[in-house]
Amino acid sequence: MTDLDTKPWYRQFWPWFIIALPASAVIASLYTVSLAVRTTDSLVVSSEDGMDVVASRHLAAERVAAENGIRATLAFDLDSGAIKATLTADAGVDWPKTLQLLLSHPAFANRDQRITMTAAMPDSDGNPVWSGHFVEIPGGRWYVVLADGDNWRLSGSWSGASALQLAPARAMDDGQG
Repeated sequence: MTDLDTKPWYRQFWPWFIIALPASAVIASLYTVSLAVRTTDSLVVSSEDGMDVVASRHLAAERVAAENGIRATLAFDLDSGAIKATLTADAGVDWPKTLQLLLSHPAFANRDQRITMTAAMPDSDGNPVWSGHFVEIPGGRWYVVLADGDNWRLSGSWSGASALQLAPARAMDDGQG
């Protein structure tokens, strides 16, 4: 005669193993929901006006820079943290006394830096120059925006080199198609 297993189901291994699989998925999904509720998405720029208005302002500012042929060369002194911006333009531009340089980290908004650049003496070719200083010298890859408020805007990407060329490339691409 064969020996039969007479333990009730709740004392068996396999029913609990089978129940544990979907239970772990439920627990993981609840944890994911709690993360979504507790944290914000720092990759999304928030504004009072709404995303569409901000994006269209940025595109319009880049179009103005493209129409005037505005270009910038940024020189970084990584030892002292000094920044020098030299601008050129195809058309006559009324240059402001200050510019805003924004360094945006690709993933973490709390690492972003906004630097006010003030007008300095023109260079030897007569091109206008602005100077500023890092609060903290960043490392890694950054998105860079140099702007005169909402009037014009130049953008690019920086990975720690001592010089960077900025141009309104997105505005030119958007205007063609």
